[in-house]
Amino acid sequence: MSAKSQVLKELQPGEVISYMEMCSAIGVNLQRGMNFRLKDDESVILMSLRPGAPYADRIENEGCILIYEGHDVARTATLPHPKKVDQTRS
Repeated sequence: MSAKSQVLKELQPGEVISYMEMCSAIGVNLQRGMNFRLKDDESVILMSLRPGAPYADRIENEGCILIYEGHDVARTATLPHPKKVDQTRS
């Protein structure tokens, strides 16, 4: 069994693993947010459900629906409050 298969097989819903364990299991260096079409056409969405998380992501309907807020525009001197910017859909 490959290292990826072993790690993913042993994970339970809600379990926390380190960044390095995730990268090793998938075989790529993951970036924050959504990582689409990695190896074997797999995608990974990194999100936090902990209190105080920067985004209001959530899972509904017993794990069947993912509500993913996305990301903010970059904070700059002229845009000091990224969450107040209404981004257009792309």
